Amino acid sequence: MGQRILITGARRGIGAAVAVGLARPGNTLLLHHLQTLDEAEKVAALCRDLGAQAEMLEADLSDPAAIRALADRAGPVDVLINNAARASNADFGVLALEDWQATFAVNVTAPMLLAQALSTGMAERGWGRIVNVVSPTVRMGGPSGPAYVASKAALIGLTRSLARALGPAGITVNALSPGAIRTEGEAELAHGRDAEAHAPLVATQAIPRSLVPEDLVATVRLLISDGAGALTGQVIEVGGGLVFR
Repeated sequence: MGQRILITGARRGIGAAVAVGLARPGNTLLLHHLQTLDEAEKVAALCRDLGAQAEMLEADLSDPAAIRALADRAGPVDVLINNAARASNADFGVLALEDWQATFAVNVTAPMLLAQALSTGMAERGWGRIVNVVSPTVRMGGPSGPAYVASKAALIGLTRSLARALGPAGITVNALSPGAIRTEGEAELAHGRDAEAHAPLVATQAIPRSLVPEDLVATVRLLISDGAGALTGQVIEVGGGLVFR
């Protein structure tokens, strides 16, 4: 039987790779985006080419009302992948309160509200999977700024709390930590010098090669499978051995 899968931030990068990697006949991919219809349509077309159904859902994840509307439009969802994130590289000395709050709104509050809204239906059906995309910066302390690092630490805490709360209903909740993945967003933040910025991290990996979003797909498939029903509350590092748990 197919799954209805909501992926936030699905227009490119990790979200797009995961969407295409989960596309198969019977599955419906719900692709969240924000003001990026052309990119989202390309991902949807790739999913449809693989036999899946694909729908595009636009929402501003910094707006609680928009998040609730997104959950309503998504309908019954079997798998929620909280991938969308707001980057923040502001140093502590110049970190503005507005930056801190905006980062937490997208990176922590939005995943909480979506899980709250969509887990009710999962619980009624006795099955569900939630995957929160976090970051090894929680263990490393950087190189991202404190707002981003702290928000991802909070998301790990939320993951573990939800695993306890939702486990009795047949819902697993795990965190995926991608490591130094080269994405379009990373290239933009580094002004096209992402390979140079990633080089010191790649050199410390146990597998010393640049990682791409497709490296994450197999792990996501595992986390949302029937066979992973006993795997919950965990942080899974898929970073080529950048950090160990």
